[in-house]
Amino acid sequence: MPTGTVPAPSSSALSKVLPAISLLLFPFLSWGHEPEPQLPFARLHAHEDIEIHSHLSWDTHYFSEGRDALDGDSLISGSFELGWQHLSGGVFYGNSPDQSYDELQLALAWVQEFGDFEFYAGYTHFRFPFESALDHELGAGLVWACLPLEMVFAVDAYYSFDAEGYFVEFGAEREIPITDKLSFYLSGQFGMNQGYVSDGHDGANNVAIRLGLEYALTEHLTFMAHATYSWGISTVSEFAGDDQLIDFVHGGVGLQWAF
Repeated sequence: MPTGTVPAPSSSALSKVLPAISLLLFPFLSWGHEPEPQLPFARLHAHEDIEIHSHLSWDTHYFSEGRDALDGDSLISGSFELGWQHLSGGVFYGNSPDQSYDELQLALAWVQEFGDFEFYAGYTHFRFPFESALDHELGAGLVWACLPLEMVFAVDAYYSFDAEGYFVEFGAEREIPITDKLSFYLSGQFGMNQGYVSDGHDGANNVAIRLGLEYALTEHLTFMAHATYSWGISTVSEFAGDDQLIDFVHGGVGLQWAF
């Protein structure tokens, strides 16, 4: 992601190859760990048959590790995901119409179900053509779908080889069906940084609440929209990586093709 702050980076940071989940997520503004990854792939569930998803979306902000990573500018993105049995992979590309920023992700994951639990482990390669930069990440996560009120709990952790740090996100979501075609999704997310945003503070990072909507236009085509409010936690002004860790509202719309 989806996906950074605007400090003057140190010479040691500039001497490294600029790295990439999120989501996720410019005349490019320098961070200690730049550009931030954003908008991780939707890892498809384990199925015997081949499952294909494709997305096209526009987001008002680039939400990455709780940060407004594009300083209020928007992001247009598209992805193609393929799942078969226990393998899931895909290609993601994002571009900002407001800044000279683009991001390419290539991902591969292994997915395994254990009763009400689903576990995944994967690898993502990031490239930032405008910055001639790249990064490699390893990620893993667990989903638990047997909570009261039909809620789903998830935890995701991803490690950046360039930043030599990791980020952990905890989330819970509930689907609220309205009709056969229309559903709302209410979710919450809590993030913790441990060196992933290398010039940001470690520990509790942000809390976000998201309201999503999905409407089935056809059997294979779905319209999606969301609105999210994120709160920064324990923002430290002395850390340049916390400059964009602010309280802000963002949203987006998109289309999904599923086959």
